[in-house]
Amino acid sequence: MKTLVGLSIGALVAGMGMAAPANAETWRLSSMMTPDSFEGLAYQRFADLVNEYTDGEITVRVYPNEQLGNMEAVVEQLSQNIIQLAPSGISFLSRWEDGIRYAAAPFLFDDYEHWSNFIRGELFQGWLDTVEEEADITILGDIPDFPRGSFRTLLSSEPIEDASSIEGMRVRQYQDQLVVSAWEHLGAEVRILPWGEVYDGISRGIVDAVTSPAESIESMRFYEVAPYIVRTDEYPQAVSWMMNAQAWDGLSEENQQAVTRAHEEAAAYARELIDEQSATMVETLTAEGDVTFDTEFDTSAWVESMRAFYAARAEAGELPEGLLDAVEAAR
Repeated sequence: MKTLVGLSIGALVAGMGMAAPANAETWRLSSMMTPDSFEGLAYQRFADLVNEYTDGEITVRVYPNEQLGNMEAVVEQLSQNIIQLAPSGISFLSRWEDGIRYAAAPFLFDDYEHWSNFIRGELFQGWLDTVEEEADITILGDIPDFPRGSFRTLLSSEPIEDASSIEGMRVRQYQDQLVVSAWEHLGAEVRILPWGEVYDGISRGIVDAVTSPAESIESMRFYEVAPYIVRTDEYPQAVSWMMNAQAWDGLSEENQQAVTRAHEEAAAYARELIDEQSATMVETLTAEGDVTFDTEFDTSAWVESMRAFYAARAEAGELPEGLLDAVEAAR
């Protein structure tokens, strides 16, 4: 009996030591990516670091593969503080400020540095302020700090010989009128599909092609159904850590610093993974047998066509005020 009492007390003490802090809270992070993608791995690294740096006061639970809904539903939940974090493309915030969609404007920016300067500029930051005021959504960290892969690609179930191959091609896109209009201008037949349904959509012939960050090709297994791949550099892209502002404001200054530190280190980890993957990506994919990957694809015809697209919109007064001046100033 004495031994049993001793064991019981020991177990109780151990249990108390393992208990979460009294003021612990759980944040939900929604991801559209798979857990084994570079983004998924970085999100879990972030969650682990937050738990460590806040001494267990904040637990981040990661929900991959659109488990909490597609991004349109997720940003609504984010605004309501049902979800606290939703790292993804910033254009999903355009429902509250239309100008934000131009962060993903096809063939508008020269390179990542040009795009980053635009994102950090006064015009774009003002748009983000509008979103925070209207939707209670802010951004964790510096958007360009977490690239979404090394470059963008177009993958198709049929060969892509040159820029004219896009004519009549059924290309999957997300629900964004600028992106839809741009690809229709280039000659594609655009169809909207959630990210998690793209593989099946190509396999069943609903769409012929998809645009994708290069590093997502392998984790999503797109090459199995769309083995013809070309590098497009459609637009530079980063993962924007969209966050509920109320949840952020509710943290102590110490925990805000801890979460910011975790984000910075998770972003650095993501960049390491991107560098590792990009070094062998083309070789790995083309080793699959039927996969072709053209990293020197000539997009000049698309770039020239899109210049006319933006010029026409500017002439019609359909671009956000100051956009083209801000794009030029960012060069």
